Amino acid sequence: MKAGAFSDNAVQEHVGLRGDKLTAAQKKKLLGIVEAFVGHARADAAKVRMAEVRAQLDDTYVTWAGGTGDDAAFHVRGHSPVVRVEVDCQGPGPPAGAYGARQGDGPTQKHVHSVVRTPNGNDYGKELLRQHYLTSPHHR
Repeated sequence: MKAGAFSDNAVQEHVGLRGDKLTAAQKKKLLGIVEAFVGHARADAAKVRMAEVRAQLDDTYVTWAGGTGDDAAFHVRGHSPVVRVEVDCQGPGPPAGAYGARQGDGPTQKHVHSVVRTPNGNDYGKELLRQHYLTSPHHR
């Protein structure tokens, strides 16, 4: 995963298939993936965010690696000017036995990492108010 912790405002190249090259069915699937994560926000915020995503759909890039079967492990990334969603199936860790797997087994849909970011958005828990207090002369 390229968009994890401590990668605020990292310039990450858009790779993959550009949204304006997707079929209508593929665009619908991509929007479904994004909405699965963005949709967890309050309804009004999610609606606004999805409108932004739709407006940038032709400038969104999507990559897919892995299988397409119901139980297949995969990695998918949608990266646009307004949102980056990344989902990656991982191999089981120490609690693998809790869901019938063994640590060290290959990637599985039962162990998924995901991240939703706002490109160049200072969105990963930076202490912006604290930074303001520390860097603004009128607070010293």
